[in-house]
Amino acid sequence: MRITGNLASDEQQAADTANDNNRQPVSARQRVGVGDRRSVQTAWRRVSGLALAGIVGLLCLPPVYFVLDAALAEGGTGFSQMMGDPSLGRTVRITVLLALGSVVISTALGVVMAWGAQGLSRRKRWLGYIPLIPLVMPALAAVTGYGYFLNPSIGYGNLLMRKLMFWSDAESGPFDVNTVPFILIVTATLLTSFVYLFVRSTLSQLDQGVYDAAAASGATPTRAFLRVILPLLRPAMVYSSLTVMLLALGQFAVPLFLGRQQNLNVLSTAMYVSMSSAPPNIQLAAAYGLPIIVAGIVFLAIQRFALRDQDRFVSTGTKGAARALSKSGWFSQATLVLYGLFAVAAPIACVAIVAFQPYWSKDIAMGEFTLDNFRAVLANPKLTDAIGNTITYSITATAIAVPLGYLCAKILYARRQQKVIASIVDVLVSMSLGIPAVIFGVGFLLAYTHGPLNLYGRGAGLVVVYIVVTLPFITRMVLVSLVNLGSNLVDAGAACGGPLWRRILTLELPMLRPTLGNVTALCLILTAQEFGASILVRSSQTQVMSTVLYDQFANGSNSQVAVMAFLMCAITGVSVLLALAIGRPSTPKEN
Repeated sequence: MRITGNLASDEQQAADTANDNNRQPVSARQRVGVGDRRSVQTAWRRVSGLALAGIVGLLCLPPVYFVLDAALAEGGTGFSQMMGDPSLGRTVRITVLLALGSVVISTALGVVMAWGAQGLSRRKRWLGYIPLIPLVMPALAAVTGYGYFLNPSIGYGNLLMRKLMFWSDAESGPFDVNTVPFILIVTATLLTSFVYLFVRSTLSQLDQGVYDAAAASGATPTRAFLRVILPLLRPAMVYSSLTVMLLALGQFAVPLFLGRQQNLNVLSTAMYVSMSSAPPNIQLAAAYGLPIIVAGIVFLAIQRFALRDQDRFVSTGTKGAARALSKSGWFSQATLVLYGLFAVAAPIACVAIVAFQPYWSKDIAMGEFTLDNFRAVLANPKLTDAIGNTITYSITATAIAVPLGYLCAKILYARRQQKVIASIVDVLVSMSLGIPAVIFGVGFLLAYTHGPLNLYGRGAGLVVVYIVVTLPFITRMVLVSLVNLGSNLVDAGAACGGPLWRRILTLELPMLRPTLGNVTALCLILTAQEFGASILVRSSQTQVMSTVLYDQFANGSNSQVAVMAFLMCAITGVSVLLALAIGRPSTPKEN
């Protein structure tokens, strides 16, 4: 790749300089030797790039192929069954509404909160971290908490509303979380963090001069934001909104948990219902998943086209931008606080209350809180095995996915030297981002339940799924760090004659340590929380915490569901803290 190529050029330059000093011409034999080394290095780069593309392709392509094959098998029998489903129209409407509504709500909330957080004073800066908490909070724990919070009869939020307002005489309401509007609200609330993350990062890099020019022209803060700042946010808004669209189209956990009582389905849950029937209707499940695959590919293409020239939006002056936005209004601050209460505090508090109560009821008596529910969970071998499996599979998948993602990022970073291979790797890595995990779960179930790679019922099957799901996030984060890092120091190591492996171990990896720590934390979070593919690939011997939580939910064991959700939050938090501690950059010691 680029580093190897620089090594060859530096060696040639050093040889030429030495010969000039000695006033001796370079012989034809020496020139041939340098050319041979360069040819060998070029061939090695191509072979290693093709091998990496083959590994990634082997992981990502078979599931997609088998889903397409099952959907089109026997003349499209699955499509015929799907078109004959009387509930298909409602399923499609809910899916589209969920996707479009999530984009509108999450984009509006994310932009407003990012704008407000960028201008917070030092004393209130902690408010800016609130929208990032849902990224590390297990989605199943949040969804479970919303069920306890807005259950129409004994939800704690509804009980409070009935006491404070005019619903005091009613026995249910005023809200029902098991309806389409609240499925949409919960989904958009959880996805707002993605928009906030990208927009906040872009706002921190805006140029002070652009904002000052608008203010000098007499523009009000609102007008300056709409006419000057908002157009500069286009890359972040396009990327984040399309990411939200992809995630909402394949949303699985929220509709499955909250729409189950009212028989409300989206395309992804319709796939699961078809696979869960006896016997499983594989062709119908694949037919439900095919529109999501097509939509994912289309949105990824739109995203690449819309952001094909990101240099147009490059800006400098980070400190100036922060100073320009230093006066945050009360509306944006109130939005941050209310979002924290609804998205973080309310669901987690409800989960904790149910976990420590003897049983879920409308009366909260802190004097009756007990650890009996935790003891019951830890005394159940199936539940403790699920906890152990979650930790084992997450660590194993992280140990494989992080180095693999690093290698993919290196290929993409050296795109100019291997354009074709880099393009192939880019498409393969991005594939799981545009295709929901539940579809990959169906694909893996079809691809690896027969033949020499029979992984069903084995932990290796879940590990492979987790690698594919996390690979695009790891690759993108490492690639951004490689671009920001540049190649000056590594090239200097090459000029000093250092071999490639030594430059990577002693120069590049130490400088990437903070990023690798963040990537490790993200991978542990995603794998420990993964549910869509896990519920299809799991077996009775390979249960994980998310699948056991759903089984307990389906059985109505609310106390055990709350305990499992609480433990998922705890394990995720500990994993993140350990990974971030490992990735903390070292500081030089003072003499």
